[in-house]
Amino acid sequence: MDKEKFLIGIIVLPILQFIIDSFYIWVYPQVNPFRALMIGVTALVLLFIPYIFEKRWINAWIGGLSIFSSAFFGALLVQAGVLVSKTFFSGLVHILILWASFIIISFIYEKLIRR
Repeated sequence: MDKEKFLIGIIVLPILQFIIDSFYIWVYPQVNPFRALMIGVTALVLLFIPYIFEKRWINAWIGGLSIFSSAFFGALLVQAGVLVSKTFFSGLVHILILWASFIIISFIYEKLIRR
């Protein structure tokens, strides 16, 4: 992945996750792994929309899996009582999980799949 796509992912993915999560706060307010799955699937669908117009600014699979992992592990931390949902600290933890998973998944993709 080149630098430009990497920086776009680091900047845009947290914003996209925040927008999707804000929507699901109204639709499905319970914080649990099922909601994380819905957030991840929605992110995947939204990230594939630019592919229709031949605009591949980020790999949709990498972005979707990163958002899903952030939502999933964040939900597990909330259910375990480690995090309090809808707090500033919770948001920071979600962003850190998102960035870490984005970097790890991108690395795995580059090393294993694109040999």
